Order: sequence, then C-alpha cells, then structure tokens
Amino acid sequence: MSLIKNFRFRIIYRSILLVFTFLIVSCAEKQDSKDLTLSTSKFEVKFTNSGTISQVMFHDNKQVRKVKGNSLLKNCKVIKVNAEKISEAVIEFHKVLRDTLSNSSVELKETFTVSKESLNWVITVLDAGEFWSTPIETVLQYPVSDKVKLWAPWGDPRGDTSGGGTNNKQIADAIINSGDLSSLTSWEDPLVAQPVTNKLWHYGAPRYQYDDSGVLYCPFQGDVINMPMISFFEKDHDMGLSLILSPEDTLLDINLETKKDGTVKFSRFNHRIGGGKVLRFSMDLVPHQADWRSSLGWMVERYRSYFYPTNPLAKEISGTGAYSNSDAEFDVAKMKKMAFRVNWRASFDFPYMGMFIPPVDKNEVWSSFVRERGGASSKSTSISKMSDYSKNMDDKGFYVLNYFNVTEFGTQIKYPKPAPKKSGASMWLDANDYLYEHLADAMLFVPDNQKPVVDKDVYNTEPGKPFWTWEKAVVMDPGVKSYQDFLVDQANKLVTELPNSYGICINRMDWTRFYNHKTDDGVSWMGDQPVGSMYVSWMKIMEKLDPVFHDNNKVIYANNHVKRIEQLKYVDGLFDEFTYAGASLNAVALLGNQKPVLGWISNDKQLTPDSDEVMQKFLYMGVFPMAPFPENDHSIRPSKLADKVYLDYGPLFNQLRGKEWVLEPHVISTKENAKVNLFKSFGGYTIPITHVKEAQLVEVRIKKKELVKNDLKVYAYHPGDEDPIVVPTEVVDGELKIVVPIKRGCAVLKINKAQ
Repeated sequence: MSLIKNFRFRIIYRSILLVFTFLIVSCAEKQDSKDLTLSTSKFEVKFTNSGTISQVMFHDNKQVRKVKGNSLLKNCKVIKVNAEKISEAVIEFHKVLRDTLSNSSVELKETFTVSKESLNWVITVLDAGEFWSTPIETVLQYPVSDKVKLWAPWGDPRGDTSGGGTNNKQIADAIINSGDLSSLTSWEDPLVAQPVTNKLWHYGAPRYQYDDSGVLYCPFQGDVINMPMISFFEKDHDMGLSLILSPEDTLLDINLETKKDGTVKFSRFNHRIGGGKVLRFSMDLVPHQADWRSSLGWMVERYRSYFYPTNPLAKEISGTGAYSNSDAEFDVAKMKKMAFRVNWRASFDFPYMGMFIPPVDKNEVWSSFVRERGGASSKSTSISKMSDYSKNMDDKGFYVLNYFNVTEFGTQIKYPKPAPKKSGASMWLDANDYLYEHLADAMLFVPDNQKPVVDKDVYNTEPGKPFWTWEKAVVMDPGVKSYQDFLVDQANKLVTELPNSYGICINRMDWTRFYNHKTDDGVSWMGDQPVGSMYVSWMKIMEKLDPVFHDNNKVIYANNHVKRIEQLKYVDGLFDEFTYAGASLNAVALLGNQKPVLGWISNDKQLTPDSDEVMQKFLYMGVFPMAPFPENDHSIRPSKLADKVYLDYGPLFNQLRGKEWVLEPHVISTKENAKVNLFKSFGGYTIPITHVKEAQLVEVRIKKKELVKNDLKVYAYHPGDEDPIVVPTEVVDGELKIVVPIKRGCAVLKINKAQ
C-alpha cells in the first residue's frame, strides 16, 4: 500500500472508530456504576464507569480498601470509554486512547473475569496504522499505612547495594582473577516484607538500551525481580493482595516501579503496536493471607510447568556440585560426605565453543579447547573418552552434566570473513570456516545506533560489527533456523554418543537480554524498526531442545545470568555461577523453589570470615553450594579450610535432597531470633534453622496438617557432628511444637514420612 493510501486508510479508520466509540460510550454513560462489580470466592472488586478499579472488599474479614487500578499506554490519553458488564463473571472496558505525540488513536480493551481464587485481568491493544511502540503500563494503588508491607521475589529487598551493579568489566575481572568481591556479596533475607518505598525494579535484568547496553552482565544487582509479581500485606488483618503477570505471555523488557503512596506500576517495553496486530497481556489480581508463601504459592500452583522439573530425575541429581575438567582420581568417600553429587563437566572437552561433539568417529582424537589465546593444547579427547568419563562417574554414584551453550560460537573469530583454510568434511576443524560457511546469518551484530563500548577487551562493541564474547567467540541468535538446526543436531549427538551423561547445563544466558536488528520476530520493535528479541529466540530453541533431552530421560540445567521465570519452562534445575553474591543466591533460590538449585562459590576466601553464616544462608534458601573439587574451574578447590567446612555441613545438605518449598501460609514459625524454612524432601520434610543469635534452644511451631501428630520422630543434624540426635515433639494448640538444640547457630531437622 502506498504511503498516501495508507494515510487515507488510517484517517478513515480513525474517523469511523471515533464515531462508533462515541455512540457506544453515550449509552454506557447511562449505566449505573453500582452494576460494575465482580465477586469471587475471596473478594469483591468494584469499578468506575471510566474503566478503573475503585474498591476491593475481602470476604473473610469484610475489610474494604480503596484500591485503584487500570492499564494505559505511555504518552496516550483516554478520550472515550465504553463499560459493559457482559455477565456476572465478566466486565469489559473498551477505551479509545490518543497518542499525545502523534495525535493518532489506538484501541485498548480491559477484560476482567472471575476465576476460582483471583480476578483475571486481560488487556488487548489494537492499532490498524503504522508500527510503533510505547511502554504498555499497568498501575495498581493500594492505600498505605505503617501497617502495610510490600513483598516481591527480589534479588535484594534493599534494592541495588552492590556499588558496582553496572560495572560489569570490574565484576568479571574479579570473578575470573579471584579478585575481591566482598563489596558485591552482601546478603539480605528476601523472605521478609518491607515498608512501601520509592524504588525501581528490573524484571530478570536491567533492559538492553542503546546508550547502556550492559555488555558482560553479571547478576549482582539487587534491584531485580525474578517473577513479574508484587504483593501487599496487612499483618493485623492477615490479608494481602497481589498483582501477578502471566509468564505464558510473550514477555520482553519489564520494569516495576513502586511509590511511597502505594502505587505500583509494571511497564512493558519494545512491543510492536500497529498493523492491525492484536497485543494481549494477561494478569491476575489475587487476594491472599499476609505471608509471602501465600502469594508465591498461588503463582507456583497456577503456572506449575514453569516451576517443576519436566524430568523428575533432576531431583536425584541434587547435591553439592563441581565444574571441573579433571580426569584424576579423587576420594569418593570424602566427596559423598560433602553431599557431592554432580559435575558440570567444565567447558574444555570441545575443540571450540559450540562444536561440542564434532562430526567424527567416536575414537577420533581432537585437541581440547585452549583457553589461552595462541597457546598449544595440552589435552586431547574423543567421543569415547567423554563417554567413558560419564560412565566412570556414574559407576561411582555421581552424575555428569555436559556443557552446552546456545548463544556463543567459535574462538578467535575474525571479521570480516577471512580466507578459508579448510573445506569439505574437515571444515569443522577451523571455527571461522565453519561459522561463515554454515551459520553466518545467525551472528548477532551491534546495532548502528548503539553507543560503542571500548573498555572491555574482547567484549568491545562497535556498531556494525559482531558482538564478541569469551575467547573472542561471537554471539549467536538461537532463533535463526541455521543455528537452531545446528544446536538440535549437537543435542542429538550428545544424547546418542554419551549414554551415561545425565544431560546438559546451558551457560551464558546474559545474551538473551539483547535484540537482533537483522531479524524480525513479529512482536518486537526497537529503534523505529522491527527486531528480534533474544528472549523470544531462547523460547524457540528451548521448545526444540525439550523433546531431544526429555524424551530420552535426560535433564536440562541452566546457568541463568538473567533471572526470569518464563525462561525456565523447559529447565529442570539451576546451576548458578554467582550465588556467593546475595542477590543472585536469592533470585535463583526463589526461581528454583520446586527444582534443584546448585550455586557457585569461587574460592575458600568466600568462606571467611564466618563460614557458618555462608553455609547457613545456602541451607535457609534451599541451595546446594559448589563443593571443593579437584581442578574446579574458577570455583572452589580443596583446601584445609574448604574441606573442613564441607565435611562439617555435608550431612546437613544431604537432608535437602529432593527439596521442594512448602508454600502454605504461616506453615512454620519461631519466636526466637532465627530463620526457619520448610521443605518437602526425599523421604519426608526438612527444616533448616539458621542464623540463630546466642540462643542454645529454639522453639519451632509447624501447622502442616500431616505433621501435626504425637509420637513423631524428628532428627536434628548439627554442623561438625557425625550423627543426628532425636528431638522431642508435642502437639500444642493444633500445632507441632519442637524445641531444638542449636550448635554454631544452626540445626537442620529431618522428619521422615514412614513412621
């Protein structure tokens, strides 16, 4: 369609739309606003004729709150509204908005539908004109007082305290070179609701922007939420209200802003509006009790496929872990005492990034990856050797996860394309040759309007050139068919050639923050052009890897630099590289509340000055720490200090195997200055009691129905003790009461089911 015809069409379309809207709104204005009420089993919600939530009444205690809520498009003004109560279960608001910048109009529909325990809130956006984008916002305001608290699944309830959250080069240097990370590792309990304050939170990670690309992002920032949800609590009335966005939607970049006056606002960025395309976003307004377990429990139950492993075998693999390429023999008995279970085979079996299983006979030997640029390989391997290693570990009672990566390829890649060195069947031997012959269309290039980055060595970015990554590999878009096909082929080879491997762990999800300006995913818009979101690409490649591994009883783990729940739909477990930092530990623990989670400790310095405090925050959050294993790569290795700490705490971590968080409101409590959590685990339930200050005894109360009974045998494990002790219990006022002896500020209780 020519520009003139398109313009005329848009004028006619707008005119008809405005006339039609005026007529239906005229009728709607006669409707009594008292009719605009919906009621669920938990609460009643009232609306105004202008399409705004105006009041909530909680049925259990008849408490009424002047809650306000609506959705809008930034820089757009509502000019007409039609309110219609379709049934006792559905109300719709048809709105016409005018863009104050272009003076064009757009349709926004909000549909509220009664569901079992929530009010489902769906917004749709329709514009038949040219493509454009503006933040799509949803706002909720809860009346605040000093009795009202706020909770979200955040990295740190204080926000960003890292002092270096955006200085990614400094952080990376400290990680790789074992530098001082003490300023980045501060930990705050994420399970405590906070006063309502002015803050900005990023969903998953700070969003990619042309003037702040965040290359080499490491998840040390605390101002990150890992699920798109926010909760208000009123303890005095034991009631709360949450706004929860659906992970089933296509989610791009999202920010959450909170205000002291009780206003919370979700802003969705880079969605393509126009062209007659309908944008749809679903969320829920959820009433619940004043406990984080209640709101998080609703989220987990509603979206189970994102929280539970696709392959239950993942829970067997849970335990402390390693990231080692060592083939040397080790003390099996000692490692089992440390609760060691799995080695994520460090990334040096492959000849270069991405070519994890070369196209060779199983006995053909190749040179393993050389980390030092220009050096000579000191090790060689083959498919047979890789397979034998997995079988050897399996025979010892341990598990192997092989390295995988869907966003990087090669080493020492040249640009522009160099003269070829290999051809035919031997082309795979040279990363440049293979890349440019087979996968070049999947390379991710720096957009023309991005600010250059010139201080990150191989991570320098220059507009028009590829994004470079570790050892001068290039960043790849797994949404591009050529690279998707290659990755699926590599996955099939891993499954076929390494039968004793238990699956893969996918590294480097930080690149999913970016946009491919040479592709079009049909949903994203940035810099006045169609683009491809790497978030969308991630979901596409995971849909294809899912059956390859899960249909063959293998597992998929991920090292998720970016902390977003929808990215974990096909992921069975997490092996996080940054859990020595409080924000990353909290985020990955909350995301993996029903999955096994393993977490990094870089070196034994991170066990000081208080190793008990370090181990206990892992226990409390249900995360297995990295074990001191021979030749661990940029992670903790055996030492006198490390061995003692892990031998002391190994029996306690063993009680976490099979861990699932119990998310029933007020299910466990203590009056002491201590932290407690409750997990379902292999054989029964596990209760970590940690961070106890001075007290020698701690009283714990449990409301879990199947545990409230007399003559229940409970074992207490203490750091440094070989065997557990039996602790007495009694039922008091409908709760199980346990008085627990404490040692070194800690105890872990195990309650076995079969009693």
